[in-house]
Amino acid sequence: MGLFSLFLKQECPGARILAFEPIPATHRALVENLENHGATGVEVVRAALGRRPEARVSFTFYPALHGNSTRYPEQKKINQELIVEQIGPAAVDRIMGGVEVEAEVRRLSDALRDWAPEGPIDLLKIDVEGAELEVVEGLDPSDWRRVRQCVLEVQDLDGRVDAVLGLIDAHGFTATTERAPDIPDVLRQSMVYATR
Repeated sequence: MGLFSLFLKQECPGARILAFEPIPATHRALVENLENHGATGVEVVRAALGRRPEARVSFTFYPALHGNSTRYPEQKKINQELIVEQIGPAAVDRIMGGVEVEAEVRRLSDALRDWAPEGPIDLLKIDVEGAELEVVEGLDPSDWRRVRQCVLEVQDLDGRVDAVLGLIDAHGFTATTERAPDIPDVLRQSMVYATR
């Protein structure tokens, strides 16, 4: 909803930011938050990122938990089980009741060509609820060389953290991982920090 962009603009007022948000309601909230706080130099694109362009992709939007909205709702099974365990089965429908929406998927390198075809990318931040590997696979080697540091939130399902680390390592980064703060360990959320 723009909180990270607002934080960056507060810390680095001259920063240029390219933000992506595929979910219509969250995209509107992001744009409104930026406008309400006078944040300039932020371009917001209503699209998702992936390894290849796709015109119309189904996403599940969770109105009660915007941040869990995803292209891969089946990966939210662990979240649903945790809700049942902690506050009961009736809460699952209320909290994890999803609405289907459609969005375009773009490759990050294609978007960068239009936005900033050259020069450094000081920070690549990825928090995409299950599509982390696909986003980094959509970055060409020439654009990887421009990136100075990365921060990714990765749910470690099917060896995803190791796959992300392998790709980041192949592009010359040194990475560290830690459990995501304030998120139950059962959800297997990790933060990946990578620098050159």
